Amino acid sequence: MKKLFIISSKSGRGRDKNFERELLKYFKEDEIKITEKAGDTIFFAEDFRDQAGDILFIKGGDGALSEVASVLRGSDTALGLVPGGTGNDFSKNFRPFDLSKIFNYEVSPIDLVEVNGKTCINVTSLGFDTNVLKYAYDIMDRKKLSGKLAYLYGVVKSVASLENVDLKISYCDEEDNEREITGRFLVSALCNGSYYGNGFNPSPRGRLDDGLLNLILADEMGPLGIIKLFTSYRKGTHLGKPGVREIITRSGVISSDQEFLYNIDGEIYRAREISYKVLPQALKWIYFKE
Repeated sequence: MKKLFIISSKSGRGRDKNFERELLKYFKEDEIKITEKAGDTIFFAEDFRDQAGDILFIKGGDGALSEVASVLRGSDTALGLVPGGTGNDFSKNFRPFDLSKIFNYEVSPIDLVEVNGKTCINVTSLGFDTNVLKYAYDIMDRKKLSGKLAYLYGVVKSVASLENVDLKISYCDEEDNEREITGRFLVSALCNGSYYGNGFNPSPRGRLDDGLLNLILADEMGPLGIIKLFTSYRKGTHLGKPGVREIITRSGVISSDQEFLYNIDGEIYRAREISYKVLPQALKWIYFKE
């Protein structure tokens, strides 16, 4: 069995030398790759895939995970995640990781999402939460704040400069019926996984292997409405509350007359339109057992 372990040294707070020493109990030195520059994660994953590698583990954040998922999409190489980033949101969909049980696993496929030609494994969103990310990334770069403090700063900054977005959403539902809605929204989160934004739970009913996406929409609201929504949105108890709706969808187009910010697994982009579709069972996933 061919195996590879990639450590994304840019994730979280840097390299964990103790973890690397422990890892040598389970992997040979030439089976461990540590990234040193941008693009290394993709290069290592592509090379391993092209060698018909069997299982690849990535220790990193959601951004590094998304890069590897894009490479392994549709291949026979299975992917496993060891959380090592700032938010580690995708890992919250699974049981806690234990290095001593790394080879006690099973492989089962999960869905991916294609958004404007790019691969998304977790969440694509636009509106308030992407502005939170923008401000959080900025303060982390300038002040070297921790992830949680940076996200808190991003929330406060975003509330102070609210931006609701006029959107037209044309989509196919779970029965492939074509539907359309328009409105002015604070948050639009297209979810494959259930968690994002450093612990928020926008899609508590979402599943990674059902061939469906959960589009969570929060209508336009002011600062008081956001404060009321904040706690429930973090806990995943917001569905059914006034101004919040969940749409089950397989594909669609979200557009606006004005350019808006959106993010794919935490990477920020600008557009006036995003086209998406679910990719059922597109990635072989390593589930760790007890």
